[in-house]
Amino acid sequence: MNQNCYAFSYKAGKSFFHKLPSWIKILFIPLFNIAIFSSSWKFAVFFVFAQILLFFCLHFSVKEQVADLTPVLWYGIFLYLINILSDTYLNYAGYGIIKSFVQAIKNCIHDEKTFSTVVKFFACNQSASLMFKTSTSIELREGIEKIELFIRKFLPCKKESKFATVVSMFINFIPAVFKMWAQLKRAWFARGGKQSLKMYLALFPVLFSLGLKYSMDTAKAILIRG
Repeated sequence: MNQNCYAFSYKAGKSFFHKLPSWIKILFIPLFNIAIFSSSWKFAVFFVFAQILLFFCLHFSVKEQVADLTPVLWYGIFLYLINILSDTYLNYAGYGIIKSFVQAIKNCIHDEKTFSTVVKFFACNQSASLMFKTSTSIELREGIEKIELFIRKFLPCKKESKFATVVSMFINFIPAVFKMWAQLKRAWFARGGKQSLKMYLALFPVLFSLGLKYSMDTAKAILIRG
């Protein structure tokens, strides 16, 4: 598997967004997310397609884009299933299980609120993807440090970027988890395993263990560097 196909993995390039200072991208994402959730779903849909076009211009393949959007896709499916099951349960007494289930599906299809939530998450997820794909882990850490040092200039505290280390560890842990999960799945399929419930039951404990080890090794490295 190509490393760039890991969700939220960095992809080398010379585009404007690659050259843009990471601290600008770090500040942009929260502001963009606030704007998206404060606007209508039509505004979010526009940005979803605009960002897809932008990713193609930056030479990000369909596979790379889908890898980053998969978590939101599963979230959307989960959200719709919860709505269908809850509507079915609420209307079960009056209509029966079959009619209630069919009516619940119809309600979800016409539920603008759920669709609005999902499409807004898609747009926000794409903006985060843009940051991770055009910024290395070192650039993200340096960007956070620059923001923190600027804020500390106006506060009665030490001019040291102590908080930035913790934040950068958390941010860079996200692509690391997706990379570990992709590698576990590769190993599972290489041994003849199939994509099933058994796979998730077997791999999630291993993923949790690898995540803890990664966190401990990273913390030790930071302590050694002082």
